[in-house]
Amino acid sequence: MKTKRILAAALAVSTLISLSACSVNDTTTSQDSEASNQTTVDDDKRNPVDVSDIELSGLIEKEDVEPAELSYLSNYDLTVAGDIKPAYKYFQENYGCTIVPKVVSPDAIAPRLTNMIASDEAPDLIDYTENVFPLMMSKSMLTPLEEYMDMSAPQWAGLEKYIEKYKWGGHNYYYPWIFTASPYFLIYNRGLFSELNIDDPKDLYDSGDWDWDSFKECLQKFVDSSDDRNGLYGYTFTSFFDTTGVPLISINDEGMLQSNLVDPNIERAANFMQDLKREGLTITPETYINVDKDPITNGLSAFQAMGKWIITDYSKLMTKDSSLDIFFVPFPRDPSADEYYMTMDSFGYLVPAGAKHVKQATVFINCCRLSKTDESLKEATKESIMNDKEYTEEQYDFLVGFENIDDFNGVVDEPFGMDTESATILRQMIDNVVFVSADEELNGKSWTQMREENSPVISSQVDYYNDLVKNSNGIAPDESEE
Repeated sequence: MKTKRILAAALAVSTLISLSACSVNDTTTSQDSEASNQTTVDDDKRNPVDVSDIELSGLIEKEDVEPAELSYLSNYDLTVAGDIKPAYKYFQENYGCTIVPKVVSPDAIAPRLTNMIASDEAPDLIDYTENVFPLMMSKSMLTPLEEYMDMSAPQWAGLEKYIEKYKWGGHNYYYPWIFTASPYFLIYNRGLFSELNIDDPKDLYDSGDWDWDSFKECLQKFVDSSDDRNGLYGYTFTSFFDTTGVPLISINDEGMLQSNLVDPNIERAANFMQDLKREGLTITPETYINVDKDPITNGLSAFQAMGKWIITDYSKLMTKDSSLDIFFVPFPRDPSADEYYMTMDSFGYLVPAGAKHVKQATVFINCCRLSKTDESLKEATKESIMNDKEYTEEQYDFLVGFENIDDFNGVVDEPFGMDTESATILRQMIDNVVFVSADEELNGKSWTQMREENSPVISSQVDYYNDLVKNSNGIAPDESEE
């Protein structure tokens, strides 16, 4: 098996994109730019959305909301995202409000937001990203929303326990409008698996036989089928760890963080991944990066681990080439766990401190949530998604099924939200345990070694944020005054 190296910079960028937006689409750009009116006009031709016959309940009365132009800071344009456009259209047509995206590169969002708040030009909406909780919440960068949100409205039924997970300093800043189990998938070439007489992972999942062992068997058969074929590539996020039922960083009922790096379940998952690497069943390629699709479409790799956003790319390839049969499955079950656990993910919008249109922004958040609960808006949203993302019915039905979160054992894991140093350390540990690292020094280190070396840094950050919760109502001191 040839050992190859990852392009670390590409990994960092792709990880930010996949984690920061559940609806990254073709309008995403790495350059600062204002979303143009022409983009919206063109998209209306490509993906026309009609919500004129829809009447939503559970919202503030229209006469109580003043029409306004809201600003939105992100790395994509939500007004043309297939799964958001119907909610936006309803908001626009019924409340007389528009949203103007300020599209910037992912790494520019945090500094741009800081500057905009300082200059009293705060946007009205931003995405939930991995550095929001608890870092951004502790910096007084967000507006508490509990006085604007009616948790008794039917669209929020059953979600209180998840929303309270993200309560910080006694306030609720984050009301996710979408929750999903298994936000990250293993992509595979189902047509090639069939040719090679390898069990279809989707069939194994449906029959309850998709676990670490059957996953490894699929990898081994694929790699053994040809000298040119290899196993797993991409980025696994926390998914293997979470299948044990234990997150790397958990949040208790009091909003306190806890590091679980020393938990034996975490150790077991790390050992499994290290065995895959040791046996040559994973690769870290330098001939293609972790978001490349050719290894799957050309039959070079068994699985690509990636966020669900990339499925859109494959569905569009399948539209152009009917011979392709690409599918995906969640990460396999830990055979030693008492249940089948999956990472629980959420996405939504937050209102920065100093925003001028808080009420309007919360109405839009409610419209987005209603796209998951109101039958008429759900149907319009499905049509929009199918136009935009070009899913097959099978892909769509399978993906939407993971939004029925009561059917799954979800694990909330928030390892990257404390500070840059601890986030970088944890990413390196997660990546190196299963793939050969771009850092020569990391290559020979086991999970145990990495954990022992880095646990003090992680524990220090956990203690820091827990002290904020206990002693200062969650607000970090102004570092400029220290």
